[in-house]
Amino acid sequence: MKLAAFLLAVLTLFGPEPEGTSADKTIFLVRHAEKCTEPARDPDLTEYGRQRAQDLTRVLMDVELDAIYSTPFKRTLNTARPIAQMHGVKIIETPAESGFMEAMVNRIKAGEAHNILISGHSNTTPVVVNLLAGTTYENLDESEYDRLYIVVLHEEGAASVSILRYGAPSGPSEAC
Repeated sequence: MKLAAFLLAVLTLFGPEPEGTSADKTIFLVRHAEKCTEPARDPDLTEYGRQRAQDLTRVLMDVELDAIYSTPFKRTLNTARPIAQMHGVKIIETPAESGFMEAMVNRIKAGEAHNILISGHSNTTPVVVNLLAGTTYENLDESEYDRLYIVVLHEEGAASVSILRYGAPSGPSEAC
């Protein structure tokens, strides 16, 4: 519960824009939760992973999400599904093909959505943060599942990034 209160305090700092101006965009980015080791091609979430997806829902439950993006894999979709269901937001599946991250970032920057969740991978989540904010974060370690990146795109063009950890410490991958 402390993390949820902290997150709301962070979001309050970026509070509503004065009337007549466009609000900043806040993008929440997570790597999918803990995954099964089998099957190798498109594994689902482990029990730890299902709990982490619930933890994400609890952390972001007071954020009015306008859009949720996910690659079309079980692990990313099932990480985002509980919060999508809670908010009644349809998950936008992004094809995992060449150029998809750049296309998604362009769509987010040009779109009307202001609060966005992206469920990605250890090698895509930091890249999308970098594309959004002009930063140079490196890929996540394969054992890290508990990072929550918060990118705020300010109306005047600047960007800020916060990184939090949510849920229990990262759990093991396991055969399911």
